Amino acid sequence: MNARDAWLATLGQLQIQLKRSTYDTWLRHAELLGYEDGRFVVTVPHAYAKDWIERHLLPSLTRSLADMLRRDCEVQIIVWDPVDEQEESAPLLDYVHEPERAAALAALNPHYTFDNLVVGHANQYAVLLAKAIVDSPNGRYSPVLFYGNMGLGKTHLLQATARSLLERGDDAVYVTAEDFTTELVAAIRSKDTAAIREKYRSADAILVDDLQFVDGKASTQSEIVAIWDALRNRQKTIIFAADRLPADMPRLTPDARSRFQAGPIAMLEAPDLAMRRAILDAHSTRRQMVLPPEVRDLVAAQGNASPRDLESAIEQLHTYSQLTRQVITVQVARSILRMNNLATQAISPYGDDPTLQSVLEATARYYRLSIEELAGRSRTKVVAQARQLAMYLAREDTRASLQQIGDALGGRDHSTILHGCSKITDLIASDHVLAQDVANIRQSMREFSTIPRNVQPK
Repeated sequence: MNARDAWLATLGQLQIQLKRSTYDTWLRHAELLGYEDGRFVVTVPHAYAKDWIERHLLPSLTRSLADMLRRDCEVQIIVWDPVDEQEESAPLLDYVHEPERAAALAALNPHYTFDNLVVGHANQYAVLLAKAIVDSPNGRYSPVLFYGNMGLGKTHLLQATARSLLERGDDAVYVTAEDFTTELVAAIRSKDTAAIREKYRSADAILVDDLQFVDGKASTQSEIVAIWDALRNRQKTIIFAADRLPADMPRLTPDARSRFQAGPIAMLEAPDLAMRRAILDAHSTRRQMVLPPEVRDLVAAQGNASPRDLESAIEQLHTYSQLTRQVITVQVARSILRMNNLATQAISPYGDDPTLQSVLEATARYYRLSIEELAGRSRTKVVAQARQLAMYLAREDTRASLQQIGDALGGRDHSTILHGCSKITDLIASDHVLAQDVANIRQSMREFSTIPRNVQPK
C-alpha cells in the first residue's frame, strides 16, 4: 500500500467513526500534500481545523497510518489552501461560521471539559444527561435544568457540554444570565434587538448559566421564553443551570417558570468522602503535584467542602509548595483550611462523615426538642426552623440521600427537603444569628462525638 492509499483509507475509517457534521467541519478539506520517509504532510484550509485535528485526532491518525504502512509514521498538519490563491473569496463562504465557533470555544474555560470532570454519586445522573445531550440529535433532551448549590460543578458541566457541542459542529452559545441581561439591555438601548434575537433564536443550542439571576427581571424572562419557544419549534436544545429550583424563584412569571421546569431536572449534590478524595487526586495530578496521603485525607475529611472549595485548597497548597520549595505538611494544610473557612472535623463515632442520626440528635439537642418533635407535623416557628436546619445539615454534611432525609423527618418528600435546604441557604447568607446556629450545631456534633459511647452527657 502506498502513502496516498493509506491516507485515503484512514480518512474513510474516520468518516465512519465520526459524526457527519464533525467530519464535514474538520476533515472534509484535509488533503495529503506530500509523503517522505514516514512523514505525512497534510494541508487544511484554516488554523481552526489544524488546531482541532492536532488536539483530537493526531495520535489516532498517526497510529492508523503506521499500522497500514507497517512502519513508524509522523503527521504534520499545515494551513495551506491552493484554492485560496486562485479565488480568494471562495473558501470564506465554506467557513463563514468557523471564526464564530472558534471564538465561542476560546471564551470557555479550557479546564472545563468532560475529561477533567470527576464523576461520583453526587453528580452521576447530571453527567449522564449532559453526555446524552452531546451524543443525541439536537432537541432530543430539551429543555434541561441542572440544579445545585454554589460550587458543586454546574458551570463546569455546562461549559463541558457547550465545548462538546461546538466541537461536533453545532452552533452552540454559552452565556450567563447576567451577561445575557446586559447584552439585551444594550440592544434595547441601541434599538438593535434584531441582532440579538437572530443570534440566540437561530442557534442549535443555548446554554444559560446562573439562571437564578433572572428572578425579578421580567424583560429578560420574556426574551428567554421567546428563545425557548423558537428553539423548541426548530427542535433545538436549550439548557439551564441554577442554584435553586424555579419553584423557589418567587418573582418568575408563570410562563417562565413553566418553561424552565418543563424538561428533565438533574441535581448536583455535595460530594461524599470518596468523591472528595477523587477530586483532590485529580487536581493534584493535573498540577503534577505531590500530595501526601495524610494531607489528602485531612482535606477530604471536610464534609462541608464543595468541589470548588477543594480546588481552591489544592491551588493554595500547590502555590505554597512551589514558592517555598517545601513539602506540604498537615500543619500547612490545616492553616489553608482555616483560611478557606473549612473547619477540621473530628471523626464521629458513626464513621468518617457525620451521619443522618447524629445531625438529627445535635439539632434536636440544640433547640431542646425531641427527635419525634423534629420529625413531627408541628409548624411553630421554632420547630419549623429547626426541622429545615436539620434538612440543610443532613444534606450538606452527611451521605444521606434526599429520600433518606425525608424518611427520617416524618416521611417528607424530596421536594420538601430541597425547599427547606434552599430556604436555609438563602437565610444564612444574610442572617448572622442563623449562620451562628449552624456553626454551633456543627461544633456540638464534633464535641458530642468525642464523648465515649457508654457515657451520657449531663
